[in-house]
Amino acid sequence: MRKFTVLLVIALASTACGVLDASGGDTTTTIGSEDPGDGDEPIAEPGEPGVIPEPRPPIPGNIDGPVMISGASLRIMESFPIQVMLDVEGDKPTPCHEIFWTVEDTGEVIEIEMISQTAGDQACIQVIEPFMIAVPLGSWQGESRDVTLNGEPVGSFDS
Repeated sequence: MRKFTVLLVIALASTACGVLDASGGDTTTTIGSEDPGDGDEPIAEPGEPGVIPEPRPPIPGNIDGPVMISGASLRIMESFPIQVMLDVEGDKPTPCHEIFWTVEDTGEVIEIEMISQTAGDQACIQVIEPFMIAVPLGSWQGESRDVTLNGEPVGSFDS
């Protein structure tokens, strides 16, 4: 009877621990900040005020794919000058797709275009994969901008 009780306790404990998904873990991809929702961490190297850090441009020759954006918001960090991040959540077509973006500052609007890409000869499981990305938009002093992502307004900031 005692062995049965021990086995029952072990079975219940292992059930309470949960089960990993089929891929072996979390399927969220994070690029940039470790925790895009954390407003306490400044941009590591924001550069000169009014200058947007290097984007992550697409790679010529790769196959472009869509990015299904489910949410995007601006994060303004309390620093002087202020630092701005664009936090984006969404889905990419497969785990093999990587997220790339370009940024254009018109003087009034910061326009971000985001796509996914994969290598043409790469075989990949066909399953949608969620992602979270923190895109650094640099530090700003005495300026204001509206921000768009793939043509849609996200928000604005005044510094």
